[in-house]
Amino acid sequence: MKYALTLAVACSALFFACSDTEKLSGTATDTENMLTASAVTGTVTRTDGARAPAAAVRMSKIYSAKDKAVVPEFIEVKTDTLGVFAFDSAIADTFQIAVIDQDAEEISYLPRVVSGSRDLDTIKLEKAAFFESVMYYAEPDSPAVAVGSHFTVYMPGMPFAQSVFAGDSFKMMIPAGTWWFGFCPGDPQIVAKLQDKGIADSLIYRVWSMDSLEAKAGDTLNVGPFIWSTTSDVDSLMKQVPEEPENLSRIMGSVACGAGHPCAGVEVMAITDIYGFEFVGDSSEFVAQTVTDSTGRWWLPVPDSVPYDSFRVEYRLGDSVKTKMTGLSRYARYAEIKDLDNDTLNLGKASLTPQSGLISTIALVIDPRDSTQSSNCMVNSVVVGAKGTAHFVRTVTCNSLRIKDIPSGEQELLLYSGDTKVVSTLQAAETPLDEYVVTTFVNLPKGDMLEWQGMTYTPPTLPKSVK
Repeated sequence: MKYALTLAVACSALFFACSDTEKLSGTATDTENMLTASAVTGTVTRTDGARAPAAAVRMSKIYSAKDKAVVPEFIEVKTDTLGVFAFDSAIADTFQIAVIDQDAEEISYLPRVVSGSRDLDTIKLEKAAFFESVMYYAEPDSPAVAVGSHFTVYMPGMPFAQSVFAGDSFKMMIPAGTWWFGFCPGDPQIVAKLQDKGIADSLIYRVWSMDSLEAKAGDTLNVGPFIWSTTSDVDSLMKQVPEEPENLSRIMGSVACGAGHPCAGVEVMAITDIYGFEFVGDSSEFVAQTVTDSTGRWWLPVPDSVPYDSFRVEYRLGDSVKTKMTGLSRYARYAEIKDLDNDTLNLGKASLTPQSGLISTIALVIDPRDSTQSSNCMVNSVVVGAKGTAHFVRTVTCNSLRIKDIPSGEQELLLYSGDTKVVSTLQAAETPLDEYVVTTFVNLPKGDMLEWQGMTYTPPTLPKSVK
């Protein structure tokens, strides 16, 4: 889906500094709580009628609709096991309430509640919409203040805000409808320093309007990327995020660790050379192209080329010394990305598991009809690897081989000539892959090495024109 993005500056002279919006006012516990006469209480139910436990309930003052750059401060409590919440007192005579149920992905927004009314007796949630994007920032050539990488994304005048790190993707639950979104530095001290340096509030608080777009319940509005900058020249700012970019087509996905929890800091690599034909040296290498954010999501530009009509993404969690867990996305076909036209292909969620590996030997068999020649140790270079991964090694027949840190589970092992001239000759002659690439399916154990008795290799027959 293609959207024209417009960064608008706020027209209000009243601004609140971005601040730590999650100011807790206690957490409602079960019904034995002793409540004062001035307490604000209520019950939250989900769309299926069940009570909503552990839902976040936020109370904020009401702000004028013209204050598009106001990041309202709010107090927050959680519902108890019966869906009941309680604030010690009202923040004002009239206030607004937002309820966010992350587990059910449901939400409610009450823009005006009068203290003492029965509007909160039962708050019925609705399916949430989602606002998803990536945020970057560009400082001027001589920045007055080092802004850092911590920013806040917020809905102006409403108690919906989320911390974001520059370069990270984010996904924010919002009510269905058409809204404004703001972006500003997340540290109030940074905001104050920018103001002290004479930078206008309209350049600190950048605001984007959905205009005619509508976020529908249950749907995800995927727009952007957005860029925050203190430049006063909106036109030059828009050149960095052009209305009609040449190519902002992307691929994305998410990664979960144990018990399905989002996994941050996972290294991500798109594998387009799924047969490993192009690696140089004795082994291929995992090269991280990005990492997952705090919600387990990642984004990458679409691959420049897909030589074998499909690609996949490999994940690795660990450090420079040791890999702890690995995983793979599904295969994606080239047809899925060739006509994206500035849209995004979601490869879905992958779950990481403890890595595996392979220990084996390669025996040379000149005549595939005569396996008794398996002791022949004539030197022939071969490549062995797991298709669609970054794990290939080049060795010689009769030597043992060891491949570590392969994603566990069923993998498609490949075996072919390690002589690049032989492979390129076969490819130039348009030889079918199955005539020179041997495929074997194996099930690699989680957290352990598969010790395989061995494979046999028969050198391919080259076209007569090059013999």
